[in-house]
Amino acid sequence: MESTAVPSARMLSRPTVSVIIPCYNEERFIGKTLNNLATQYPCEAYEIIIVDGDSEDDTREVINDFQRAHPELFIKLVRNPQRSIPKALNLGIGAASGEVIARMDAHAVPSAGYIRQCVSVLIDGDAEVVGMPCLVQPGSDSAMAHAIALAVSHPFGIGDARYRLGAGRALQEAVDTVAFACFRKSLWSRLGGYDETLLTNEDYDFNYRARLRGDRVVLNRSEHCDYFARDTLSKLIAQYRRYGGWKARMIKQHPRSVRVRHAIAPMFVASIVVLAALGMWSSVAWLLLAAALGFYFIAAAGFAFQAARKSNAGVGVMSLMPFVFFAIHLSWGGSFLLGLIRQPR
Repeated sequence: MESTAVPSARMLSRPTVSVIIPCYNEERFIGKTLNNLATQYPCEAYEIIIVDGDSEDDTREVINDFQRAHPELFIKLVRNPQRSIPKALNLGIGAASGEVIARMDAHAVPSAGYIRQCVSVLIDGDAEVVGMPCLVQPGSDSAMAHAIALAVSHPFGIGDARYRLGAGRALQEAVDTVAFACFRKSLWSRLGGYDETLLTNEDYDFNYRARLRGDRVVLNRSEHCDYFARDTLSKLIAQYRRYGGWKARMIKQHPRSVRVRHAIAPMFVASIVVLAALGMWSSVAWLLLAAALGFYFIAAAGFAFQAARKSNAGVGVMSLMPFVFFAIHLSWGGSFLLGLIRQPR
């Protein structure tokens, strides 16, 4: 499924834009993402490239339905048999005709002006990478899904990643990374593309290498993107295990990229392991471990109460949040420590 290439930027008064969407088995979300992207930019200067990892559900049928409903749009479907996100991004950008690349996700739904505003900030300012906040939404209507969405958008859960924390004082600020960014295709070429050896953390790595060149990565808060979080604890744990292991791999490649937030969860997990091991010889270690875990869950309960009250969530959601926080920190921190000594899978 491929349409004629987007017209050259020389033929138009505006830069041409290519939206790149890696996906695999995303029948639940891809239609909503595409519908929100359809009118984001003038169609004569716009294309949407979906890089599909040979989905086994109805993802392609949803894409075909979207194409039939929007014959005015330039749509490309690119295969990604390897199913890795950085490979998908490189395949999609390599096939892109646009001067500006907008990296999107099948789990994300951009607000009405997301693409146009990102392009405006990129073209009119001095930034090389531009992104907007991600507002995390529950992946389903269950209490656990709501607890997960609140936990992964709270500083106690994910640290000081600005793009995940929503509102801020400044309309725009320089940051270390953004999630769904716009940048010129020429920047992708100069950086050598996304690192395909990193199966996650590819965005952070890309933005870090851009910053090493002296390029600015900017978070602008004039628009936003809704991101649908995992809806079960097992899916969340699997996700954060991947994140932790591959973050360790990236930091081994770029030691200077480490931030304080990257060390907190691994230190927490390491303290649990050390105190538990020392408890075999000293009861004091068990007492210290009990005190540490007690303090942790008191803090987690306090932050859960704060977040649930602010979002008008019920008692059920609030009671689940401390366990979600613990699952995030244990899975991310533990896999990060393992990733320092072995190759993540």
